[in-house]
Amino acid sequence: MGEKIRRVGKQGGALGLALLAGLAVPLLILAAVVQGVRHLYMEWRSIRTGLLAGNLSCSLDTDCPPGYVCAGGRCIPNAAR
Repeated sequence: MGEKIRRVGKQGGALGLALLAGLAVPLLILAAVVQGVRHLYMEWRSIRTGLLAGNLSCSLDTDCPPGYVCAGGRCIPNAAR
C-alpha cells in the first residue's frame, strides 16, 4: 500500500511540474514581449522629445534619426535644410 502511494505521488508531482511549466513559459514570454515594447516606446519618446526641443546633438548625419540631418551640431529635419 505504501509503495503504491509513493508511485502515485511521484506521477502526480511530475504532472504538476509539467502543468506549471506549461503555464509559466507563455506568461514569461508575454512578460518579455511587454518589457521589450515598453523599452522601445521609452526610447522613441526620449528621441522624439529631444527632436521637438531641438537639442539632439550630433557630429555626423548618421547620429541623427531617419529624416534628419546634422547641421551645426544639431539634428534638423531634412526638408528644413
